[in-house]
Amino acid sequence: MLSLILTLDHRRIEELVNIFIDNPSIYIYNEIRRSYINHVYWEEEFLFKEVKDSNLLPIIKSLEIEHGSMWMILDKIKTSEGESIREKMESFMRILLEHDGAEEGSVYQYLESLTEEEQAKLILEEIKITTPPANWKCKALS
Repeated sequence: MLSLILTLDHRRIEELVNIFIDNPSIYIYNEIRRSYINHVYWEEEFLFKEVKDSNLLPIIKSLEIEHGSMWMILDKIKTSEGESIREKMESFMRILLEHDGAEEGSVYQYLESLTEEEQAKLILEEIKITTPPANWKCKALS
């Protein structure tokens, strides 16, 4: 269950990157960056800490280093202009695709060994930190 959710989030971010490459816009860039940082935060602060298989620890360290590399590329995109924006996003995408495949083939597979309750508790961590939009109101008040 949890590995599927995270894999679908990978595909969502990859799709945003493809949209940006086809038609760069600050709105799409901001959505990519926000989505990427949220995803990485969840992995590093919650998911990776749950991995008890020592064989996966070197892989996790490598994944964390890649997180930093991709983050730096995203930061460089914001200050770039012209065709270099597209080139940097294409570079980000190449790393992202390899990275996503590595996560899905290792750490995400480990998730399947967790009980449903353990997986649900990890999802609950995301719910705890979710912040609704500033002007959001429940339906009865909107």
